[in-house]
Amino acid sequence: MEVMDTVGMTDNQYKDFIEAIKEDLEELNEYKETGDETRYNKKYKRIMERLEKSLKR
Repeated sequence: MEVMDTVGMTDNQYKDFIEAIKEDLEELNEYKETGDETRYNKKYKRIMERLEKSLKR
């Protein structure tokens, strides 16, 4: 598990992280489909902040 060694996560932590991102993207897609730009922009910003934070660790 080379990727997980690089990011310092256990297998379960990595899977949880990926699942959370998947759920966020599904929610983001729902906002886009319903035309809810305010919630879309807010969710997008939170996803990007979380990813940036993860990259800086």
